[in-house]
Amino acid sequence: MGTVKIKRTIDKSYLLAWLWAILVTLAISTIAYQIRQSQNNTMEQILKGQTERTKSQIIYKIQELNGDLKAMVNRWLVDQGTPEHKWRSDAKNFIERIIGVNEIWWIDANQQVNWSEGLGQLHPIKIVNLLQELRMQDELAQARRDNIPEISPLFTTDDNRNILFIFMSIQNADDFYGYFAIEVYIKPFVDRILDDPINTGFYTKAYAGKKVAYSNGPDLTQDSHLDFFEINLDADDASWLFKVYPTEAVLKTILSPLPYVVFIGGIILGLLFLMVLLSRHRAKMQSKQLSIEIKEKEKIQEKLSYLANHDALTHLPNRHYLTQYIEQHINADKKLEKPFSLLFIDLDHFKDINDTLGHAIGDELLKKLPEIFSYNFRKNDIIARMGGDEFIVLLPGNKDEIEISYLVERFLQQLKYPFEIEGHQIRLTGSIGVALYPRDGTSVNELLSNSDAALYRAKDKGRNTFAIYDSVIEHKAQARLKLVNQLHEAQEQNRFVMYYQPKFDHVGNLIGTEALIRWHQDGNYFRKPKEFLELLEDTGLIVSVSWQLLDLCCRQFKDVLNFDKNLILSFNVSAKLLEHPDFLHQIKSILDKHKFPYDRLELELTEQTLILDVANSQIILTELKSWGVNIAIDDFGTGYSSLSYLKNFSVNTLKIDKSFIRDMSEDQDDLELVKTMLLMGQNLHITTVAEGVETVEQLRQLIAFGCDQFQGYLLSYPLSFTDFKARYESLRKIDFKALTATS
Repeated sequence: MGTVKIKRTIDKSYLLAWLWAILVTLAISTIAYQIRQSQNNTMEQILKGQTERTKSQIIYKIQELNGDLKAMVNRWLVDQGTPEHKWRSDAKNFIERIIGVNEIWWIDANQQVNWSEGLGQLHPIKIVNLLQELRMQDELAQARRDNIPEISPLFTTDDNRNILFIFMSIQNADDFYGYFAIEVYIKPFVDRILDDPINTGFYTKAYAGKKVAYSNGPDLTQDSHLDFFEINLDADDASWLFKVYPTEAVLKTILSPLPYVVFIGGIILGLLFLMVLLSRHRAKMQSKQLSIEIKEKEKIQEKLSYLANHDALTHLPNRHYLTQYIEQHINADKKLEKPFSLLFIDLDHFKDINDTLGHAIGDELLKKLPEIFSYNFRKNDIIARMGGDEFIVLLPGNKDEIEISYLVERFLQQLKYPFEIEGHQIRLTGSIGVALYPRDGTSVNELLSNSDAALYRAKDKGRNTFAIYDSVIEHKAQARLKLVNQLHEAQEQNRFVMYYQPKFDHVGNLIGTEALIRWHQDGNYFRKPKEFLELLEDTGLIVSVSWQLLDLCCRQFKDVLNFDKNLILSFNVSAKLLEHPDFLHQIKSILDKHKFPYDRLELELTEQTLILDVANSQIILTELKSWGVNIAIDDFGTGYSSLSYLKNFSVNTLKIDKSFIRDMSEDQDDLELVKTMLLMGQNLHITTVAEGVETVEQLRQLIAFGCDQFQGYLLSYPLSFTDFKARYESLRKIDFKALTATS
């Protein structure tokens, strides 16, 4: 029964509401229609008045123009003996005074042009040709008989200007002397009469037959409001049709959207009235339904709140809950700074379980972890799953590192016990990072970041262990990471450049250069290799950077070879570069790209680099030697120093490390080692190079011992390629004899 009553009430409400809505709509529609009719009537009256004004203005100005032309004729009849130059002056004054008149002619009784005066002929239409047309001759004869002006048909010039000619006969009762004729540009002439549509509010369009003779507004459409009139400008049947229509501004002003506003407002009013009636009757039913919905929403909200703060798989608190809890704890106790510990736990190699046994087994294993946590931690400890195989344990209270170490080790030991899942025995290990509040951070982000950093240090130690955050160690790790990022940016921005240190033979002749890497910083500062070279090697960036720099060296040094083809470019090769599978292909590709002579390249390798993979090194060096590339052992004496690899690798050059050269003047052992290495090179027919020659005494001794080549600050610092080219002439020859004789 309740349902039936409600339905009847709603039906009556609809009937009453629709009845009122129809009545309001009809009333408003009538009002809107009357407003529109009133606007249309107003527009028609204004348009008719404007049309009459336009017509009278045009007729008046045409009559005024004809009157001026007739006055000129009368002056002619009164005083025919006036010299031609005065008539020309009179004609010029006529043209300049009347806007739109471009030229005036005197045509004699034989229709021959005697003289003309004009502003300039801007088109090829000639009045002489017009006078030869039979129709024009007939019309001129008729105008002469009627003693009225004759207006020519409309012409359009090449630049799309509409013009016409007006002829006025020069005659009295007995004599005929010809015509005065003027050329009128329609656009400027009529523009002067009608004024700007912006000021008048109306456009005008004139037609000579079907051709548009004049227009100062946009094209007309079928819906355009307009009025029109016709004017016959001379004695023939041809007349001009003028159409007058309002501008957009006038239309918007007079034909405003008020009728539509009234109509739409009425519709809205009726709908609002309808909505009010319906809503009053629905309110009671909705109030009961609302109370039911509120209770259901409260239940849903509780469930959503639980889901938002707990992990769906393990039912442990999640990251959102934990971060909020830590923030509230820190903010509530900012002054007291109640301490707590944060354990960041990561299960070792958990991905392998998912990959081998499947994600279903992995999920079951994760579900069992809360039980392990409950064995090792207290009820008031917060245990949260951060996602994947990562967990956080928050331990309230002030615990020292010894106590934390005991708890963590006990947990790791408990974690090792096997889990039985669907017939699989699974053993777990974990890595844990520990951060302490407030010592290791005073915000959520700091604590999570620092405990994560400690976790990764635990993984670096071999996993299945823990690490407590140490700011000194972590800052070093962060600095190293920052430097790695800077190295990547440096490569992308081409900030690695090459400096060239010259090498000289035993009498001081320049024989080549060693290419040395530099890292260009902001300004004019360069970082030296010892600050970043090891990290380039560790990260593997050394490979791509080396190819980039070898390409640069070949391109630059090719210019030097153009004026000294005997120089040799030495380029250092790292262990990772030598191990690269495309090493030989890349070397050949770069050399061929720049057409760089193979025998002008020397690759420098350290002893440690060669012995990492002796067989592979031997294959590569043999291939390089077959191409003509030179091989040098760099830093000789500091590494493995086995005589057997000198025989097996067939090198061209031994570079004695600068540490031996630096101390040989004071250290007898170093002196004997240098002499031995030089003698060994001589006996094996291998070129020897002394690195780091910094004093004249060192140079003198090395020459005396039979060293073949020299390199060091005494002779030249490493130079940019620009400086090396600029100083090439001064470096070609250093007088060693004079240099060693000065000290």
